[in-house]
Amino acid sequence: MRLAEVETPPEGRLRLDNMLEAVSVAPVVDLVVFPELFACGYDPLLVERCTISEADAAGIGGAFSRAFPGAWIAAGTWPVRRSDGALLNRLLIFSPDDRLACFSDKVHLFRDMGEDEMFSPGLPSGVFDMGGTGAGAFVCYDLRFPEMSRRLALSGARLIVVTARWPEKRTDLFRCLLRARAAENQVFVAGCNAGGGHLGVRFMGGGAVAAPSGNLVEGTVVAPGVTDYDIDLEEVTSVRRRIDCLRYLRPGVY
Repeated sequence: MRLAEVETPPEGRLRLDNMLEAVSVAPVVDLVVFPELFACGYDPLLVERCTISEADAAGIGGAFSRAFPGAWIAAGTWPVRRSDGALLNRLLIFSPDDRLACFSDKVHLFRDMGEDEMFSPGLPSGVFDMGGTGAGAFVCYDLRFPEMSRRLALSGARLIVVTARWPEKRTDLFRCLLRARAAENQVFVAGCNAGGGHLGVRFMGGGAVAAPSGNLVEGTVVAPGVTDYDIDLEEVTSVRRRIDCLRYLRPGVY
């Protein structure tokens, strides 16, 4: 599988220029991942401008598929207004035919930045079929909670997508946690992080992909802010064939 991670600073609108440039350099991409709230960040005015209904959320995939035809799109998170009025920080994942295949709300809100004053906590995704591969996803701060990835791995996920907005000063920790979640569950974990500056905070950009071994996968920068990775999902099987940690879990003891 080839996946591309697109770092985009918040502009309050879709940025297709980097995407289109990436397509021209790497035309065969299976999955494209965007960061958390990439279109608005946490600016209250931009959040309000970018807020969409649940019905509208299902229809925005076309803008992405025109840039990446034939690819799965993890379209970053969007402020999505639920029918009961709650505002959710929701990751949207679209299939190559523009269908909303999965969504995952941010479960753990980062209160130190007042996120709980803007959003309501939501529900995580289950495992979904990504072209024959079991996949799951969660958002940013949820990475600090190992139960999130363990739940997905036990349900059959071999690839976990993390869309994030971690500050530059926590770059090492972000990558450390990606590696830990990958190694402890023997899955691939792809973390895409926002770049640039926003509300006085510098973001690390890019992100990383961790293999089931816990090692980082080497990526190739194919355009400004766009990194391309080539992963072999059969590595999940080969790693578990050697040491199948999940097989020996003792949930009644924990």
